[in-house]
Amino acid sequence: MVVGDFMRQDMDVSAFPYTQKALEADVICFQRPSSEPSLKLAKLLKEKGKKIIFDNDDTYEGIPLARLGSEKRVAIAQQLSRNLNEFVKIADGVTVTTEILAKEYGKLNPNVAVLKNCIDPLDEYPCKPNTTGKWRVGIIGSVTSNDDYYHIKDQLKALDARGDITIVILGVKHRDGGIIPGMQEDYDFWNSLKNIEWHTTVHVTEYMYTVSQLALDVAIIPRKDHYFNYCKSNLKFLDMSLLKIPVIAQGFPCGLSPYQGADEPYLKLVVDNDLWYNEILKAKEKYSSYLLKAQQAHDYVLENYSIINYAPIWTQTIERLCKYQPSS
Repeated sequence: MVVGDFMRQDMDVSAFPYTQKALEADVICFQRPSSEPSLKLAKLLKEKGKKIIFDNDDTYEGIPLARLGSEKRVAIAQQLSRNLNEFVKIADGVTVTTEILAKEYGKLNPNVAVLKNCIDPLDEYPCKPNTTGKWRVGIIGSVTSNDDYYHIKDQLKALDARGDITIVILGVKHRDGGIIPGMQEDYDFWNSLKNIEWHTTVHVTEYMYTVSQLALDVAIIPRKDHYFNYCKSNLKFLDMSLLKIPVIAQGFPCGLSPYQGADEPYLKLVVDNDLWYNEILKAKEKYSSYLLKAQQAHDYVLENYSIINYAPIWTQTIERLCKYQPSS
């Protein structure tokens, strides 16, 4: 079995890279194929007898559409969701990263499997030490937007007011300094803080190295308690743990946080949202124990989430999906 893996694409099928490789493959896996060209290409490949696998680590269900900033962007998001749903229906198999996503997509396609997110040991870099004289709290990627930090805004302001903590942001702004569409409100909040250090978005291939150079003492992962976040995986915890950065993450009273479960011994979980400020200061005061936990988390994710160990399971699962025969 030869498998081709397509990342998200937003271009004409005629300009689609690796199209020839797709024609040579037996199975083509599309990752979050939300664009119309991706859908069109999948249909053409399927007509040529190729097996099509849909893969997603996320959902468009539950996205706060009002935050997108305009009716046009809302319409675009809704169209992307429709594209995903149509793709799921025509796919020969579906892979997702959580059981909740499996239930969602299982309503559209009965041939669904859960393949947990993994890390690549090659993405491990030595972290730059913090020599700034201030404790550094990292807020990375999606955590900087999507309402995920709204419930701790006052506590973030209190941390900022102390003067001995730097809040390090990676996200919200493009490389050229422009604000990502729909994130003006987020930008205004983060920019209002005095002790903030800003880093713009980077290409995914540069992400792990970039984080390793932020000299973070801890990474925090607040999340809003809603369905969109129930569908999220624990990927951010895996990334931080591979870099040996201690993690303070969101727990939900319902128990459906991506950071609740088997990973809990290797991070600090905050369920009571009034305690974020206290937990961050506790980590600062008892940092040696958090560093020990981060080292344990590093060893844990390498043992349980390494793509080197888990790749055969991916192969076996995709082979099984391709052999699926729907009941008559």
